[in-house]
Amino acid sequence: MTPVDLCSSLVPVFLSQHVGCDRVLGSDVREDRCRICGGDGSSCTSVEGVFNDSLPEGDYEEVVRIPKGSVFIHIQELNISLNYLVLKSKNDQYFINGKLNIDTPRRFSVAGTIFHYRRPTDGPETLEALGPTNMTLIVMVLVREDNQGIHYRFNPPVSRDPMSGFAWQYTSWSRCSALCAGGVQIQQVVCKRQSDLSVVYNHFCDKKSKPKEKRRSCNTEPCSPNWWTGEWSECSRSCNGGLRTREVLCKRRISAVEEKVLDDSACSSARPSFTEPCSNHSCPPEWLALDWSECTPSCGPGYRHRVVLCKSGESGDTLPDSKCPKNGRPTSRVRCNLQRCPPPVWVTGPWGECSARCGLGQEMRSVQCLAHTGQPSNECLEHQRPAAMQQCKSKCDASLPVNSENPEECKDVSTVAYCPLVLRFKFCNRPYFRQMCCKTCQGH
Repeated sequence: MTPVDLCSSLVPVFLSQHVGCDRVLGSDVREDRCRICGGDGSSCTSVEGVFNDSLPEGDYEEVVRIPKGSVFIHIQELNISLNYLVLKSKNDQYFINGKLNIDTPRRFSVAGTIFHYRRPTDGPETLEALGPTNMTLIVMVLVREDNQGIHYRFNPPVSRDPMSGFAWQYTSWSRCSALCAGGVQIQQVVCKRQSDLSVVYNHFCDKKSKPKEKRRSCNTEPCSPNWWTGEWSECSRSCNGGLRTREVLCKRRISAVEEKVLDDSACSSARPSFTEPCSNHSCPPEWLALDWSECTPSCGPGYRHRVVLCKSGESGDTLPDSKCPKNGRPTSRVRCNLQRCPPPVWVTGPWGECSARCGLGQEMRSVQCLAHTGQPSNECLEHQRPAAMQQCKSKCDASLPVNSENPEECKDVSTVAYCPLVLRFKFCNRPYFRQMCCKTCQGH
């Protein structure tokens, strides 16, 4: 086999073998979770959690501290937000998004490693680095809106110093939450460094062995009777001085969930006022409209009227109209229509005297078309018009005087009062009426 053939046969062998973390060809040695080549993962621990505290807007707030030597660092918001992740050192040296300046997403060389800062338009912000870091770093958040939650995960190194171990310890009992009627005291659990008993972050202690916090009752005796006051009512007036009220009771708290109402004499202190003045400022002039009148007339199109006054407040003095705003004056007249008016009707007068003093004659009466108001109208139906004249009969009396001196004299009979009507209704061509109203009918 020639040297060329030998090389050709070895190339696939070298290409199929990988290099381990110890840089030996064909080695299977790999980094553990602590980035130790060939390690067993015991030189570091895993820290993971979610920071979801409610934060005030407009300032920096600490999320978590990443100890020196940490590896596989991953910080990510749970949801897209207007907040920004921040990275700085313990001595306030800002590396990413510091001093209210927002950096563009890119790679940053920080603390001996490379941090990848990503801020996609359709996803939450992230900070990632392989580590290890050569200093302690502090992850913060620049708050611009409600905190959506920040997930953190990293592997800090385990201290080899036997004097710097960590352990869970109970704090002192807290103050009682109430002075009487049953309160609660709490004894919290914190992680402490054994060398100096200083409180450290919880991730330094084993979370599986963390004991539960303790609670106990305290100040269980009933409270002394005391005055209880309710909320003030609304003011009885909006201006020019009103009054508001509230409920005042003498109560005694027996427990956290039970209260008793006692007689006022059980409370030794002065009873709080249950009334107080309010709205003492002067009222501005305003329009006041009184009630509407009835519709006039009682049928057909009409109007309602009301009085509108300019007043100084709800019940103040009456002022000239010029003191109130012109544009806001309420209307004082509105149209109305209660019902249709009855139609005009024919109205008749009483019958007059009979035209004949003896025998058959005629009697007449007035006939008028009147509206419901009593005014003359021309809207009555003509075919319904009552008769204005009818036949009549008078008893003959032999004692009636006869004009024998001058029978031919033409004059109206003095006892007849309807001669003008005879002329008006053109009855002069009738012999009887022409005789009775001879003078009136002359020439007609």
